[in-house]
Amino acid sequence: MPVTQRANPIYLEPQGGDEESHAPRMLYVDFAQLEATVSGPEALRVYKQQQARRAAPHHRVTTVDNEVTALRSNVQDAARALLTWLASITQHAQPNDADAPENLDRVLDRCLRPGSDTTAINYSALTEEVNRALGTDFSPKRIQTAVRHLRDAASQSHSNPAPQRNNTLAERFDALYCKLQTQHDELLAASDAGGHVLRRAVAHDVLAALRASAGRLIECGYGEGIPDYVDLDATRERFLAYIRRAINQSHEGTGLREDLDRLLAALRDHDDSSEADMQLVVAGANVVADLVGPDSLAGLMARLNLLMVGRPMLESEFFVAKMLELAEAAGQLVHDRATQTDMAWVRLQPQDRRTPSPNRVRSYCLNNAATHILQRLHTGDLTGQKWFATAQQCYETMYKHDRGFRLLKTTEAIMLCVLSDMTHSSAPAEELFNKLGYEKSLELLGDLTRFDNSPAINQLVRTHADLAHPGIASQLLVIPE
Repeated sequence: MPVTQRANPIYLEPQGGDEESHAPRMLYVDFAQLEATVSGPEALRVYKQQQARRAAPHHRVTTVDNEVTALRSNVQDAARALLTWLASITQHAQPNDADAPENLDRVLDRCLRPGSDTTAINYSALTEEVNRALGTDFSPKRIQTAVRHLRDAASQSHSNPAPQRNNTLAERFDALYCKLQTQHDELLAASDAGGHVLRRAVAHDVLAALRASAGRLIECGYGEGIPDYVDLDATRERFLAYIRRAINQSHEGTGLREDLDRLLAALRDHDDSSEADMQLVVAGANVVADLVGPDSLAGLMARLNLLMVGRPMLESEFFVAKMLELAEAAGQLVHDRATQTDMAWVRLQPQDRRTPSPNRVRSYCLNNAATHILQRLHTGDLTGQKWFATAQQCYETMYKHDRGFRLLKTTEAIMLCVLSDMTHSSAPAEELFNKLGYEKSLELLGDLTRFDNSPAINQLVRTHADLAHPGIASQLLVIPE
């Protein structure tokens, strides 16, 4: 089984948990020891600290069946049962309720020998838990053999690690810093006509850097819970000031010279913290707007990323309104001749310098607006039919202009599941999943796991999918790579 080294254990996607906690609940499993705990705030903080000094972790979403395919056929069924059991108990366990019938800590305690040795597995107890949950009849020896094969697969994966990327994020930031220093005076002297090629190239370099930082902020839950190195309460007003300036005043600010100096300082002083990433996103957004204009495609993407990292600190009405404004502006660039010329140039650039088409950027904005509304309708932070109608209109516009958009189906699923809850009728969601069938529904749940960072919404959709296809939610695994 392709599991990374013990310091970076496999974990299963959070399911449910304390609704008052913003932090996702994860099950961390180290197959070298079969050691597992439910993460409360402290466990999640420790886990994040272990990863905070490197690039944001990349996760592979897979299924139980896929993970056991490489194992010997005579142990696949036991391994499949073990993984399914691990996934299923995380869906129902209540870590903050000591009296809950499926309290995960208590379940795991029953699977270990007495004492502090977490490698001493009580296979009889473990097998009893698996058989009781799944209605199977495995022997302790078969479960022990499955664990051994999972361990062997993990060890093999560790001995054949994936090749390292040539350029780390820090090296990329250093390279951009040197490049901007070299081209500083030339950029300031570039005229609107003769300097377009240079300014466009630099703008896309800066956009690539700020997108990397924005991805790290969104990936680690920046603003959704407690960030790694940012006291959100202490810095809220300053970050809000950053966001207001970059969104509303970037093209009317202090000018390219001052914005370049701020970006150079952000690159020079970048230390892998969340605050450093935020400063880079803000400074980068201002420079992109200065170089190619805030309403250019690159300018719209810079503002889109800035809005996304600042979303938890912004009022819903403001966030949705800005997303709809960006969507409208992106739509106006679909047939813009200058944008089409720039897109022809973009398609020749390295992968990390390319940008989506104006039509796809419009879809990103509409999807962000729709999912934001639907998430908050589900949590009760927003109420009213007008909000649902706005989300539905966003979906219909995406469907009309961009049917190839991968998130179109996940947005539809979220919308219909929220509608089912609002109307107290499972019919809308049930009809969708029955129409999709088992395999397509499982693929949709995988996409939702990859691209939506709301545990509440993930749980809602999985619950409705499980009603239509019992047991389907127990088949997804999320593995760090």
